[in-house]
Amino acid sequence: VTIYLHRHSAHRALDLHPVAAHFFRFWLWLTTGMTTKAWTAIHRKHHAKCEQAEDPHSPQIYGIRKVLWQGAELYRAEAKNTETLARYGHGTPDDWLERHLYDRRSVWGVSLMLVIDVLLFGLPGLAVWALQMVWIPFWAAGVINGLGHYWGYRNFEAQDASTNVSPWGLVIGGEELHNN
Repeated sequence: VTIYLHRHSAHRALDLHPVAAHFFRFWLWLTTGMTTKAWTAIHRKHHAKCEQAEDPHSPQIYGIRKVLWQGAELYRAEAKNTETLARYGHGTPDDWLERHLYDRRSVWGVSLMLVIDVLLFGLPGLAVWALQMVWIPFWAAGVINGLGHYWGYRNFEAQDASTNVSPWGLVIGGEELHNN
């Protein structure tokens, strides 16, 4: 999420080789079933409408409990908003794989991940898969979007409610530093 979706796709702060970018697209499909366009568009809209009624996942609007525990549901709901995708999803992959596999068959990715986990780990693979399925929604959608705009300290005043959850960006690749 940090390298590909946030830094590369949403903010264009990092250029990735096409092979690396596709690896991340494939991994996103396996582990979340979400498309690059949807995530990028929702994140860009969050920046454009931060802490306003149109912000797709602001704890200032929805409350910390909803964003922390149902952040993925907020993403899924906004991903159905064609206006958001059209306005904020520009510059994202629009090739055959994106249109016919990653977008249309998103359930196949997480299902394939389940099969891989069970083949690799046997019955404990179910627990590995379950952990994978909650890891990104909880940390990215819940903790970063929720706590990063609700609780923490600030290095400077900003128009939004962004905070730093921790003084070190070690746990989630620096994403916990929202007010630097």
